[in-house]
Amino acid sequence: MVRKRFVLPVLIGVGTPALACDFCSAEVTLTPDLAACYLARVETEIDQMRAANLPAQLINLSSCEGAETGTRGTAALPSINAVEKKPDLSFLMDADGMRCLAMVLQDETWSPERVKTFEVQRDCEAQ
Repeated sequence: MVRKRFVLPVLIGVGTPALACDFCSAEVTLTPDLAACYLARVETEIDQMRAANLPAQLINLSSCEGAETGTRGTAALPSINAVEKKPDLSFLMDADGMRCLAMVLQDETWSPERVKTFEVQRDCEAQ
């Protein structure tokens, strides 16, 4: 039983804080409602992660307003060329990634797109 307790920190690289979060979500797909919910709770998520001394936090947006409709199609008639991505209701991020995504979302304009994918590393470097 004692061995299992130490497997997760070894797998996620706790001993290498200088490295980027290799196991975190590289892309996050959100709707405006899910983005607003994320922005409202991002600091709380970071505080919880730090209080638990975790290198990353699983962000779960399934209880947010719009989550139940966010996974349904947004167009009445789908286009042949368009492949609509479904929003992510949960994803794994470290504190730097969470703050970066929050900065990107604060400046985001959503019209006419209702579902957008954000590449966390690339979008943060562009900021």
